[in-house]
Amino acid sequence: MPNLPRICLALLLLNSALTFQNRWPTIGVRWVPELSLELAVLLLALALLAAWRGVPGRATRNVLFGCLLVLVLGRYLDVTVPALMGRSINLYWDSQHLPRIVAMFMDNVAGWQWLLALLALLALLFALAAVLRWAFSTIMATLARPVGRRGIGALTLVLLMMYGAGRLSPRSPTEHWFALPVTGMLVEQAKLILDATVFRDHGRIAAQPPLPVSDLGRLGGGDLFVIFFESYGALVFDDPCFAVPLAGDFATFEHSLAAFGWRVVSARVESSTFGGSSWLAHSSLLSGLRIADQGDYQDLLASDRATLTSRLATVGYRTISVMPGLKYAWPEGQFYRFDRIYNAEGLQYPGPAYGWWVIPDQYSLYHIHQAEVAPSGRAPLLVFYPTINSHAPFAPLPPYRPDWSVFDAPPTAAVVAEAVELNQRLDGRELASAYLQSVRYNLAVLGGYLRRYALANALLLVLGDHQPPAVVGGRDIPWQVPVHLFSRDPALIEAFEQAGFQPGIMPGPAALGGIEMLGPLLLRTLDSRRPNAPQPTPLTATAPQIR
Repeated sequence: MPNLPRICLALLLLNSALTFQNRWPTIGVRWVPELSLELAVLLLALALLAAWRGVPGRATRNVLFGCLLVLVLGRYLDVTVPALMGRSINLYWDSQHLPRIVAMFMDNVAGWQWLLALLALLALLFALAAVLRWAFSTIMATLARPVGRRGIGALTLVLLMMYGAGRLSPRSPTEHWFALPVTGMLVEQAKLILDATVFRDHGRIAAQPPLPVSDLGRLGGGDLFVIFFESYGALVFDDPCFAVPLAGDFATFEHSLAAFGWRVVSARVESSTFGGSSWLAHSSLLSGLRIADQGDYQDLLASDRATLTSRLATVGYRTISVMPGLKYAWPEGQFYRFDRIYNAEGLQYPGPAYGWWVIPDQYSLYHIHQAEVAPSGRAPLLVFYPTINSHAPFAPLPPYRPDWSVFDAPPTAAVVAEAVELNQRLDGRELASAYLQSVRYNLAVLGGYLRRYALANALLLVLGDHQPPAVVGGRDIPWQVPVHLFSRDPALIEAFEQAGFQPGIMPGPAALGGIEMLGPLLLRTLDSRRPNAPQPTPLTATAPQIR
């Protein structure tokens, strides 16, 4: 066969473009010694077509090359997204969040740097397309010659027979020589698009049972905090890489709170999302339904379903939402009917920016305490607060300030300079270290608030929204998140232990259920009309003034 080395190089390039794997934990790829089933099928079909009617014309070749590029792009998404996020991609829903993701990564980057990066990316894509075009044209030219058609046809036929033998016989290892087909991923994406549009069951939400009604009598008029720690996953207790260095932090945290009368019970639940899309977990808890994709979310917002917010409002609670990461209009927030939504602008943060998220979580909690919790003669509160500083990339991280009153004064020049030094970007394995530090920051903020400011009759539900992205803790791990309840009322603590929570900060090994069961569990457990429900222990609503 003429030009055999050139033909072999072309085949190697085309095969490699459909079999590469992710180079974890980056967006790069690496070569692997696997074979492409799609390429073998395509080449055999082209060899038979060329023998029957001749090599396809230019227009057909362009279409075929375009299909090849789609397969290459599909392969990249199929191996990169699960490696970084820990879940498969859903092109229909995930693509809608791309503009905000780009905006986050463009933060504090000069325009000329982005322009240079864009030009470099375009040059790389053009070069890759040119190389693949050369390889594809070389194979098409080979198919135009009888000896080339016979050689490629025989090779691909042998490969397909090897694949078939491996599929038919468990003793044959030949199937494992082939990469997973890309077409399976594309078919799955087509199915997801149809399920989200043509075949979507828009009546599912309305058909679900409503949230239980509760008088919240067992809370005795105390405030209820629902605090979502961003990216706080069960791996902080399960993975030795995180559990070992954090063990002392958790022990110190629990011991310090016990000295102030705070008791904690813990459990774990299955989140409805992984590595991102936090609002799915938030809406699952508030609605009592498993909201697992954007379609479920939109159907919920279009319904008139009662939520945890409206249930508490019915019995006289003032409901507020603290959203320091909310920088854009949030019209869907009207569905939850919060009495007040404190977004990034509403929090009135005057200090230096810490990354794209800007506002330290410690400041947000302190601001809400001063504005909503501290005033006397008010209604009891539901405070719904998703934190933001432990969001990827987990840096720059603001320092924890033991003296919370520092936020009452304008930031000093020293504080501004410190923030500038912290404004750095982390890549690769450094993210795991940054994530660990963000968990420590969460514990410091929560512990400081409970010791210094939290009212004695408050109940705090603190949980994670999802596991961190797979680039931090790996893929193929459970979608579980820890849940902690903090109270100074022994009767309440006992009630939640009876509901399945474990004493202490360490959650049990098995999940109680999905994250959506927490809202109904709260309402039922806090209802004083429940048979044999112990009454709340009388507690003063004043906060300890100890740092």
